[in-house]
Amino acid sequence: MLAKHLDTKGPKLVKQPITEGLVLTRRPERRQGRPYIVAPKMVDTPWGDSSTLHDQKLPPGRATPAEVVRDNQRRRLFAALVAAVEAKGYERVRVADLLALSGVSRKAFYEIFSNKQDCLLEAVEALIEMTIVPVLSAIDKPPGMERVAEAFNAFIESVAAQPAAARMCVVEIYAAGPKAVAVADRAMDAAAKLMQQSLDQMPGREGMPPEISRAMVGGLRKIMHKRLYRHEEVELMKLVPQMWQWGLTYLPPPEPLRRPRGRRPRKPYPLESYEPSERILRALAAAVAEHGYPGTKLSEIARRASISLSTFYEHFDGKEEAMRAAVDSGSAQMLAAMLPAFRRASDWPDSIRLTYEAMFAWAASEPDYAQLGAVEVYAAGRRILEQRDQVMEGLEALLNPGYELAPDTSPIAAEAIGGAIYALIYDQVKVGGPESLPQIGPLATYITLAPFLGAEEACAVANRDGRGREAR
Repeated sequence: MLAKHLDTKGPKLVKQPITEGLVLTRRPERRQGRPYIVAPKMVDTPWGDSSTLHDQKLPPGRATPAEVVRDNQRRRLFAALVAAVEAKGYERVRVADLLALSGVSRKAFYEIFSNKQDCLLEAVEALIEMTIVPVLSAIDKPPGMERVAEAFNAFIESVAAQPAAARMCVVEIYAAGPKAVAVADRAMDAAAKLMQQSLDQMPGREGMPPEISRAMVGGLRKIMHKRLYRHEEVELMKLVPQMWQWGLTYLPPPEPLRRPRGRRPRKPYPLESYEPSERILRALAAAVAEHGYPGTKLSEIARRASISLSTFYEHFDGKEEAMRAAVDSGSAQMLAAMLPAFRRASDWPDSIRLTYEAMFAWAASEPDYAQLGAVEVYAAGRRILEQRDQVMEGLEALLNPGYELAPDTSPIAAEAIGGAIYALIYDQVKVGGPESLPQIGPLATYITLAPFLGAEEACAVANRDGRGREAR
C-alpha cells in the first residue's frame, strides 16, 4: 500500500484562480488573463517537496494506466495538503489551494475525493502507516529493552524529519471535525497497543495495566504536540533520553488500584443567574460540548445565553476571544477548587491525591467547562492551546516537591506526567463524560507519584480513601 503513495514524475504548472496565501508566478503564456500559482516556499513532505509537484505530473496519453494516474494525483494532492496546511492552517485551506499547488484539475480532485476533509483523512491514514513502518521494523528484531529503545528512536526521528506532516496529523487534525478526531483517536489506540507490546518485552514491566500504557503514550504525545505547534520540533531528538528515562520509571502497581464510586455532582445554577459575560461563556461551553468548537455558531451561543448578537459583541470580538475567555474562566474555577486541597494535606504525596479528588469533583459539577478544557480545546487553534499549556505548566509546579524527594527524576517528568493525566482525562470524558472523572483519581495519583516515590509507595497513597486511610 505504501508503494502507491511514493510513485512520482510529471510536468507543468496548471493555471488556477488566485489563491490567498500563495505567491503568484506569471508565465509568458496566459489564458483568460489568469496567472499561474506556486507555493510561497518549499515545504518538504513524505511525497516530495511542494515546489516540484507540478513536475511530478505524468505525461499525457493512454499509455499510462488510469490507476497509476490516480495514484500520482493522489500523492501530489497529499503533498499539497501538507504544504497548504503548514502555510495557512487547515481551516483556511481551500480546495483551490490544493489544485494550485499540485497541478491536479478540479475535475480530477472530485473524482478522487468528495471534499477537503476526505483528502485530509486519507493523507493522515497514509502518514500514520508510513510512520509506523520504521517502528515495526525496529520491533522485528530480537526482543528486549534495546529493541524497544530503537523503535522509540525511530518513531521520534520520523516525526522530527517531517515536521509539517506531523503537525498536520497531531495538531491541525482536530480542526477538521469529528471524523478527523476519530482518526486521531484510532492512531492513539494503535500507539497504546504498541506501547503495551513494548512494555511486555521489558523485564519487570510485563502486565502493565492498559490504562497506564495509554497514559504514558499521552505523556509522550503531549511533549511532541507542544513542540510541533510551537515549531520547536528540533528539540524532540534532544529530549529522547529524558523521555526514555521517564518511561522507565513506571512499573505495574503491586496491588490493583481502587476505583471510587462517582458522587452525585451539585446541581448547576440556572444560566440566567449569571451576569451577561459569564452567561455567554457558559453558553459557549455548552454549545461547544454539544457541537464541537468548529461547529459552534455565534447565533447558537446567543440563543443559549438569551442575548442578542449585538450584546455578544459588546463583550467579545468573536468566537475565538470568547473561547479564550471560557478557557480562562474554567481554569480559574478549577484552580480555586484544587489549591486549597493541595495546601491542607499533611504531606506532599497526600496533597497530590487530594488535589485530584478536588479537581475531578469540580469537573463533575461543571461538565461543560470540563469537556471544553479536556477535549474541545484541541480544535480551537494555537493561541488557545498556548493558553491551556500555560495553565498546565503552572500546575507542573505542584510537582516540585517530588524533585526534592527524588532529584534524579527525569527533568521532563513533570511535563510528561501532565500530558499523561490529560490523556487519562480525555479518554474518561469521551467514554463516561466529565461526571465520571472521580473514578480515575487513584490512577492519576499513581501515575503522578510513581516516578518520584516508586511503585509500592505510589500505590499505597493512591489507594487511600477519602479520609486518607488505605482502602481495604
